Amino acid sequence: MDKVNKSLWTRVGECVIRGENEQRSSGLWKMVWNKEHNNLIRQDNGRIYIIEKTNNDGSNSSILKIGKSECRGGMKNTFAFYQSGLGGSPSIRTFGIHHLIANELNNGFKVHIWGIWANPVLATIPGLKSTQEVWVHPSIHSMEDICRKDYVDEFGILPPWNFQEAGAPWPDWVQIAYSQQVAGRNSVQNATKNENTEQNNEQKNEQIEVTNFNENDVIYTTLG
Repeated sequence: MDKVNKSLWTRVGECVIRGENEQRSSGLWKMVWNKEHNNLIRQDNGRIYIIEKTNNDGSNSSILKIGKSECRGGMKNTFAFYQSGLGGSPSIRTFGIHHLIANELNNGFKVHIWGIWANPVLATIPGLKSTQEVWVHPSIHSMEDICRKDYVDEFGILPPWNFQEAGAPWPDWVQIAYSQQVAGRNSVQNATKNENTEQNNEQKNEQIEVTNFNENDVIYTTLG
């Protein structure tokens, strides 16, 4: 972030490793948000985010990823997906970023989240008969392109975690871990499918037995 105009950006939170007594089934780390920016964090405007890595004392800052998001719920919801990267059926991007962040934290680094938002600007828009000045939101894609271009102009390459945009493969260990995650998920799904099939077969057999039941098979007993 040393090459970034920080007056344009807001540091909204930090990623921290979950405690030993915290639930880790869906995530190895969690977000700690800067409460003074609560309104900004929940703002639905399109947003650009930076994932920053620093030493424990805040020195040696570097940008790991530049990304964009327009999902409802604001920045908080954007990082809810990354935070829960081990649960459900995550994409390799969500799963990979989750593990990459955890790896940096486990190696003693700090990971911070910065953001800028697409605030409305006054623009002159032509109509059928005249032009009008209206408030519009800039394209989030244009904002992202400018941020990435600025980074490339400074460093000659894209940030290391912008794999898709750079046409680069994910690290081998991330791909292996993701394959194991998918295989494990499929095993659970197949086990559930087999269990449901067995239950359905049992129910069908019970229905067959009831259908074949003959009234003559009943022994009537008269009590005393």
